Amino acid sequence: MQENQPMTSLPATQINSALTPVWREVARAIADAGARRCFGLVGGANFKVTLALTDLGIEFIAARHEGGAVSMADAAARLDRALSVVSVTAGPGLTNAITGIAEAAKSDTPLLVLAGDVVRGDRRSAFAFTQADLVRSVGAIWLQIADAKTAYDDALRAATTARRQRTAVVLSLPIDVQEIGVDAAPAADPAAIARAASEPARPPNLTAFRELIATIKASRRPVILAGHGAVVADAEPILLELADRLGALLATSVQAHGMFAGHPWNLGIAGGFSSPAAAELIAQSDLILAFGTSLNMWTTKKGKLISEYAQLVQVDVEKGRCGLHRPVDLEVEGDAASVASSVLRALETADDGAAPNGWRSPEVADLIDRRSSRRVPYEDVGTADYIDPRTLSKAIDEILPKDRVVVVDGGHFVGWVTRYFAVPDARGWCIPIAFQSIGLGLAAAIGAAVTQPDRLIVCAAGDGGFLMSIAELETAVRLKMRICILVYNDSAYSAEVHHFGPEGYSPKMAQFPVTDFAAIARGYGADGVVVRSPADLGPLRRWVEAGAPGVFIVDGRINPNLAADWYREVFGAANL
Repeated sequence: MQENQPMTSLPATQINSALTPVWREVARAIADAGARRCFGLVGGANFKVTLALTDLGIEFIAARHEGGAVSMADAAARLDRALSVVSVTAGPGLTNAITGIAEAAKSDTPLLVLAGDVVRGDRRSAFAFTQADLVRSVGAIWLQIADAKTAYDDALRAATTARRQRTAVVLSLPIDVQEIGVDAAPAADPAAIARAASEPARPPNLTAFRELIATIKASRRPVILAGHGAVVADAEPILLELADRLGALLATSVQAHGMFAGHPWNLGIAGGFSSPAAAELIAQSDLILAFGTSLNMWTTKKGKLISEYAQLVQVDVEKGRCGLHRPVDLEVEGDAASVASSVLRALETADDGAAPNGWRSPEVADLIDRRSSRRVPYEDVGTADYIDPRTLSKAIDEILPKDRVVVVDGGHFVGWVTRYFAVPDARGWCIPIAFQSIGLGLAAAIGAAVTQPDRLIVCAAGDGGFLMSIAELETAVRLKMRICILVYNDSAYSAEVHHFGPEGYSPKMAQFPVTDFAAIARGYGADGVVVRSPADLGPLRRWVEAGAPGVFIVDGRINPNLAADWYREVFGAANL
């Protein structure tokens, strides 16, 4: 961001050209920690440290808003597991970024934010505020380079903390400290950095583990439910092996969507976005093995998805998370992959082996196929002016290449994307909604495009969330990214319309004149089309046939009167 007031000047005695300035030491530590890219916006308090990062070969991706920069970095870290770095300037540079920081902290994303700050102790600057209070209030960690002599070690510690604790760390860089000259610190040993950044796996509690094995042996209809923690642990191969051993069905939370893609016994998402088949079969299960998922209200449909007779086992690296959202029958502390491996070894040495495969029957396979989201009929509510969002979603899913990354913003429309868009694998899905914000999807799509340039990025957003973040459309066009943006355009913040309207309140405060996103696309140098029926999708087909170059916006004029069934179920008047 651009400042309208200069920073406090530094005493000349603090600057020694024969020594290395702290801003270069900080950058060197971050490069040594393994950072490959930095997202951000430069200003007076972070310009030099950002420049130093680029001098060390770290790619800099310039955003148009600090909030967008953080969302880009958050998505990049989720999809390639590498340390993501963000650089913002003092004052509003950090406050503009705070929603994205909260999302990263709540999503266990390893993220390092370099935040320029005013001269230590200066409360008169227009940029001055208490960074630590703000950062900690959203669950992130705040650290500061306060001693120039330990700048390298402190910056390295911040980076390794972000990776080890899988959270957002904000590193404050007072501008006076940045300019102090110091002797260059010895470079850290890469092996030592790797050890400091890794969390050693702990064996599960023996008593709990024995109870887990006994519970599994008694089950005849098990379901393995994987969440974000299973994705982070790279647990998919071992969970598939365990499922095959048990004859279990598979399901995921919305955050882990794409895991188990293509497996014949995969039920897809558990929760409000479940297919009819998934909801029916999960309710019949006598054992839910939940690996790395919080079992919140979304995943369990406010508890309605899981039978009261089912045994519910929750496996998580942090014991404090078990039973947090709902009671469970057994808590097992541990990494999803290591616990699953231990279970497999225990079953292999047991005399009576695994449960029989009766749960995996031709009848169940038929049910999974017949009552999938794509096959279940619905009453199309399309008109001459509007298209049914389900019809729109299915049509676009068929047109776009299957090798894709689907990035979803928050909003009322989310369930239509999760139900009707195919996702190739866990790296083909990103949904930054842990903080329940809208407006993060477009920037997250740019972060996805940086990490997976060979895949088409599909960004789904509501009109409200897209308008919040539209400045980053210029970023996507400038960087020549291949992104298809589908806007579910009902000219409203429809979550509020469908929440308060049925209760008798006027929803006009949340309704707006229609926005022509196809025209906006062309103004930014992209392309687009307004879609009121499947017949309007010809330009999208031609774009795909041409190799899907650049950015293309589908302005889907969806029927504003359709309230999603999942939304009615969770937020309907009877459920509030």
